[in-house]
Amino acid sequence: MCYLDEVAPLVRVDLKYCGNDNFVGRPIAGYTGGSRAVLRKDTALAMKQASENLAKEGLGLLVWDAYRPARAMKDFYAWSETSDDRTKSEFYPNITKKEIYENRYIGLMSEHSWGVAVDLTLVDLKTGKELDMGGRHDLLDIVSATNSPLITAEQRANRLKLKAAMEAVGLRNYSKEWW
Repeated sequence: MCYLDEVAPLVRVDLKYCGNDNFVGRPIAGYTGGSRAVLRKDTALAMKQASENLAKEGLGLLVWDAYRPARAMKDFYAWSETSDDRTKSEFYPNITKKEIYENRYIGLMSEHSWGVAVDLTLVDLKTGKELDMGGRHDLLDIVSATNSPLITAEQRANRLKLKAAMEAVGLRNYSKEWW
């Protein structure tokens, strides 16, 4: 395991589970704050290559989540058993908390906990703005699927550009998410 910034300094990081801007609406257990993403070394090296390839096109990567401690997965599940639904309209508007697990938006286990998965998007290197992917991070909805029929041609092109960049360095896509 390594810190992503030490291996891939071009990759930007905004760890959403360290704060309140996530589907639970609060910091998640196991995330101690800060902006240092942790990944397995081979995954970090692939991210480095992807970021260098994308930089030639004026694009960069922004990582929202990388290594996810097992206690975070337990925290997600514990939250799903509560009546707290204040983030529903923004993060899971069309499903129940139970369906978050039934529809496999989140599992009881995750490749994030192995340090080999990332949640990410593309950014314009000149402006720092995220490319339009047709939804927000952590949106647990069919519109987040890589090939969702509910997005525009431009949004699809942005998703496929990200997917191609990651696959070119040996990483694979999770079809329920564009990231």
